Amino acid sequence: MQNAATDDRTICIAYHLKETVVPSALSFKLIGAAISIWPLKKVDARYCLYYQAAVMDTDTRNELQIHVKGHRIVAYLVNDTSKHLISPDLATTIQECLTLALGRILKFYGHCFGRENHHVTSDLFEIEVGEVCKGETCLIPLSDAKTKAHWRCKNGIIHNTKFPLNWVVDKNKKQCDSNCKGLETEAQLLTPDDQHFVQLARTIGIGDFYNFFIELGMEKADYDNLNFRYFSNPMDFMLMGLFEWRDKTESDQLTATFGKLQKALTAIERQHYLCQIHREDHTLVEKAHSRLQDVPSDDVIDALTDKNLIGDCVVHLGVELCLSIGDIRNTLYNFPRDLKGQVHDLLIKWKNCNETKMVKPTIYRLMVALKHIKAAKGLTFVKKTYGVE
Repeated sequence: MQNAATDDRTICIAYHLKETVVPSALSFKLIGAAISIWPLKKVDARYCLYYQAAVMDTDTRNELQIHVKGHRIVAYLVNDTSKHLISPDLATTIQECLTLALGRILKFYGHCFGRENHHVTSDLFEIEVGEVCKGETCLIPLSDAKTKAHWRCKNGIIHNTKFPLNWVVDKNKKQCDSNCKGLETEAQLLTPDDQHFVQLARTIGIGDFYNFFIELGMEKADYDNLNFRYFSNPMDFMLMGLFEWRDKTESDQLTATFGKLQKALTAIERQHYLCQIHREDHTLVEKAHSRLQDVPSDDVIDALTDKNLIGDCVVHLGVELCLSIGDIRNTLYNFPRDLKGQVHDLLIKWKNCNETKMVKPTIYRLMVALKHIKAAKGLTFVKKTYGVE
């Protein structure tokens, strides 16, 4: 299971219990709390649930592993490409959920055995953060990581604290620090995925998009053609523009990288927009519940479209549902000038998708997608249907 947690793709966090070895019942409760938010990963039709360990899909790009080892509980967040692409909002949300759940479980456990009721979690466990190094977990106390830029591990390797500190970012902070130098060179060589394009389009806005699009090497005619077809929805318009740029770049046998996006943003004096490209909205995690890990019913899917509860953001919806751009274009082609048909087709594709990389299509994931596309009526309907307060 830990083979996926390689040095270049993983950050980790550990909880060191102060008073007790982790009993089996406690580890089951902690893993159960995580599973209520993120579904268990399936490999060869088998769920990755083990004795005192589990692997969950947080999305199509990242997996969460939880291992219980004696006095220590270790969580690994593994990106499928690079730790540079791990969202700090995702990591912090996971940390907050695990810390809260573990604190409550330990207090309940202590109360059952007549132990002193600790009022702060720091009395129950210590938190360490770190990375994987030569197949081993290299950790540093969180308090030290907050005050140091680097640390030297037992293997003699110097680690940067930047990535481990993704577990504890300020999720309300939307601007760079004054000393921000932008994306690292290594990150600029990586390729953005569809979800990165969503965040970039949201950050740029339609006002700056034309100049940015031209700086990417596209033509005014390309822009005009996109505008003719997608003028009614600015987000869909910008997303299709970015997809077209990626297609053009790859057809020229080049790679569409963050570095090329950075160069175009710098040309329009918006170079720090890429610094926010990994930010994500995870506020609905407070509503997560095990019952929301079920697949939504056909009646709900039909009602969302029949009652026009989603709106006209077809491309954005498809991306938020993690469908491929090929699937999205196929839907647009098969249902021309039929908004209701397009939306319904995307929802059905998502619900019935059997691709290996696709994460289970749950009610919770549908809620998240609807929130991200600002389909307030649709989100309210789904929450009411499934009894979400």
